[in-house]
Amino acid sequence: MDWAFVLVLQIMIQPSLSVLFTVEAEQPQYIAEFGGEVVMGCRFQPKLLSPNDNLMVTWQRVTSSPAWEVYRIDNGVEQSASQHPDYQGRVKLFTKELANGWAKLQITRLRMNDSGTYQCLVKTREGADYKKITLSVTAPYRTVTKHIQKAAEGNEVLLTCQSEGYPESSVIWQDAHLQTIEARTIAAPTPDQLFKVTSEIRVPSSERNNYTCTFKDGHSATLLNHSLQNPLLPSQQQNIKGFFFFTRSDFSSLNDCYKVIIWSDLLSAVCAEEDLGAFVKAHYSNSSFSSDARRRMEAFGAEELPQRLQNSEGKPVNLQGLLPEAGETLFLEGPPGSGKTYVAHILVSSWTEGPKHALSHVLDLNTVRVLLYVDCSIVKRDLFQETADQLSLTKKISTEDELRTVLTRSGEVLLLLDGYREGNQHFDESLKRFLSQKGRCRVLVTARPGDCPTFRDTVGTEKLLELKTQTVKY
Repeated sequence: MDWAFVLVLQIMIQPSLSVLFTVEAEQPQYIAEFGGEVVMGCRFQPKLLSPNDNLMVTWQRVTSSPAWEVYRIDNGVEQSASQHPDYQGRVKLFTKELANGWAKLQITRLRMNDSGTYQCLVKTREGADYKKITLSVTAPYRTVTKHIQKAAEGNEVLLTCQSEGYPESSVIWQDAHLQTIEARTIAAPTPDQLFKVTSEIRVPSSERNNYTCTFKDGHSATLLNHSLQNPLLPSQQQNIKGFFFFTRSDFSSLNDCYKVIIWSDLLSAVCAEEDLGAFVKAHYSNSSFSSDARRRMEAFGAEELPQRLQNSEGKPVNLQGLLPEAGETLFLEGPPGSGKTYVAHILVSSWTEGPKHALSHVLDLNTVRVLLYVDCSIVKRDLFQETADQLSLTKKISTEDELRTVLTRSGEVLLLLDGYREGNQHFDESLKRFLSQKGRCRVLVTARPGDCPTFRDTVGTEKLLELKTQTVKY
């Protein structure tokens, strides 16, 4: 049925309506991950005068022709007979929200072919209207499987990285000196409409080096090719699962990292990173928010932030967009009272609590192993001194070089500078030097408009996010 024609006819035969019935999308676009869930919403006005009030809500996926019916409820009765088979058992409408003027649809166990344009149609005795919403299902190459083995021919080893995701991804290999290594990469489709990407390189078995494979979305893994010249004690040998290859999983605990005689500076950094992450999480947990502050923060993140956060072109940005890619610097700018510090605290609490956090379904920080939060409103010294002092890192890191190594060596570290304002020469200069040498560290800076023009020009508008004080209408 052509619902646009129905809507025009509705207006023609009811010209005397005092209040125009409208439907507005909660947001025009949603981005969610494969296998996860999403809640898409549209708001209708005026609200219902009675529980059902001749209410009909229909969600359709209109990318297909003909359109697929995802969900329909008519006068409080679900109409499952016309539902498309692809959505059976995976969708529900939050019926309690209907009385508040909300038609919110939840889709679970997301598939790649769930991506597309959806139409939310609401009809009551007051009128009818609809809005279209776009859903994009992503599949990051988050879990990277690493493998090392001796090549069948020659004095070489074969290093392999493999992961599944979407869309098809290239893989870049670099050694410890950031030299690009030629690789053989193949991609094969999976039954879930993903791509299984396998990439491999050959290197001399005698070469003492480390190699990083990086997928197009920034997820990476590091493999170590080291010939061990010194024998290990029997008690240390149980911690080694391969002769040339160590990973985090090769140690049963953080302390086991230090039971092994390590000849790799990078492996030391990996162990230090794991240990530091646990230490910082404990620090944040000891400084937890009050229950009232937590409720306000979670409400802001769920209700206000999706409406206020946008890019430099005024287009909405989802919460996951707050996480920089490996090696990327993002700048979040907003006037006083817009909620910049709330955003920073949401990131900190979400990282600290993981899947238990109230916003974990829309904000995934699993790729971050260390999050370092710095309150720039109280800084007096340089970047490294402030970071170490504010987080009591001197208990774990004794020198600036150690902290610099942790920050620059991995794409799994996020440096969060909240409320930055140019004017402290020591801090400004140290930040400028760090950004020029930050390697794969992720950096997010929040500030008020006009507080850091030099930094803003350095980052550029492509990496600029804006936080508005008033709800944005779409």
